[in-house]
Amino acid sequence: MDGSEKAESSGRRWKLIVCAVVIVLALVWLVLFLSVGGDFYRTVEEIQKGGAVQNTRVGGRVSPGSLEQAGDTVRFVLTGDSGAELQVVYRGPYPERLGPYEQVVAAGSETAAGTFEATEVLVKCPSKFLPETVFSKALSGAGLERVLY
Repeated sequence: MDGSEKAESSGRRWKLIVCAVVIVLALVWLVLFLSVGGDFYRTVEEIQKGGAVQNTRVGGRVSPGSLEQAGDTVRFVLTGDSGAELQVVYRGPYPERLGPYEQVVAAGSETAAGTFEATEVLVKCPSKFLPETVFSKALSGAGLERVLY
């Protein structure tokens, strides 16, 4: 073996070691991401299965006709994909754009009574492809709100 073959063999070995380290680090990151922070929120169905939960986020759609405001308290019902419902109570400023059929993520805790006491309510952004006014007028009363969202 001459010097050039040794250098080439050593270079390949280092490349192999660097690739192996990168793959191991990527796998560790993936495992940590999925176990710690992979889910931004739980669904209504997941909340109802697990019993009372503390300090979590739940996502769903605001049921039409369920919005009630009294002072700084807002009550509404979140509906999951299967039709499961969760009563949400939020105390604070009325969230902008909160309305029927809006996708919402509420952060807080579930009480023993089964209601969700929210400390924060986030309304997801509307579609970028259709203006909100056109979209709401086109769907108003058509019964397609849940299908197209």
